[in-house]
Amino acid sequence: MNQRFTLLSLHLTGVVGPRRLKSAKVFFPNLSDIFGSSEDQLAEVEDWTLTSAKKVLSFQKHLEIVEREIERAESKDIQVLVEGDEAFPKVFENIYDPPFVLWKTGNYLPEDEKAIAVIGCRKPSAYGKHAALKLGEDIARAGYTVISGLARGIDSTAHQGALKYSKGRTIAFLGSGLLNMYPPENKKLASEIAARGVVFSEYPLFSKPLAMHFPQRNRLISGSSKGVLVVEANKDSGSFITVDHAIDQGKPVFAVPGPIHQKQSEGAHSLIQQGAKLVTGVEDIFHELQDAHAETVFKSRGVLTAPSEEKLSDEEKMILSQLAYTPVHIDALARMAGIQPRRLNELLLSLELQGFVQQAPGHCYFKV
Repeated sequence: MNQRFTLLSLHLTGVVGPRRLKSAKVFFPNLSDIFGSSEDQLAEVEDWTLTSAKKVLSFQKHLEIVEREIERAESKDIQVLVEGDEAFPKVFENIYDPPFVLWKTGNYLPEDEKAIAVIGCRKPSAYGKHAALKLGEDIARAGYTVISGLARGIDSTAHQGALKYSKGRTIAFLGSGLLNMYPPENKKLASEIAARGVVFSEYPLFSKPLAMHFPQRNRLISGSSKGVLVVEANKDSGSFITVDHAIDQGKPVFAVPGPIHQKQSEGAHSLIQQGAKLVTGVEDIFHELQDAHAETVFKSRGVLTAPSEEKLSDEEKMILSQLAYTPVHIDALARMAGIQPRRLNELLLSLELQGFVQQAPGHCYFKV
């Protein structure tokens, strides 16, 4: 049994994580010797128990599970990476409890080490979705990779934002196996990400999206980035687990301010009060990272797509002046603007097609 096969075998037992592996390496410089040891010998290793020792040694009778996992991955064009492989991301070498096995689809490139994690709540407001989409695109436009967790809400929107830029790259870390996509409605998005980035999982192909997987995968989201950006989050959001990992890893934390009356703003505002960098645009991120080159690249690429208000009619400018970055109901907008509903609908459609406004659920509109 070679080292690579041994590492995958230990991982598939389900009881050996990064901490137990680290302890085992001290006692077994040649990891393959683990399967030739006794239960008592293995139980003496730090962080190991007699139960975990029994589970690992009994797994030797079922090594066809490892071969089957490799065959299934190959048949689906999924690569199984173990530490020591040339393609294993070096970015994880300096984080606490680094992964030692990863399943991936897509291509991880050296430039992906220059990345920003964008995270947030599962049920964002229209304002939050717009912010995540815009910031995701702008981060990609500046030459950085967008990293997130492919979850519903802010995560998915940030990935989509990166993909809006024709050369944008994005990486997703799952809390389930690559052949048990969660959430299931993101299968198409996952394929799009793999075409211009990578989808990673630390879990075997058919692993279920267990609750305990998500806090664990969050250390990889922060660990593979230069900083973590929180767009919207409730006070009890799982985003704070990623933030805690980022702080432990010495990574800067950024937060987008939001409307004070929205619950989704509470988490970001709390982070800002605790010292997170307030972000109103990507320039704030790159200024904090002292990356003047990224600011220059963004400005040179971004200016080409920014819509100009100069071509708008007086009526369109007046409607735009009444809108904010939080949704306004069309009836309220009609009263503020003093304009007939039919004409207002025509103007809003024109502004939406030109990229100045966006419609939110419930006949509401907001400035973009």
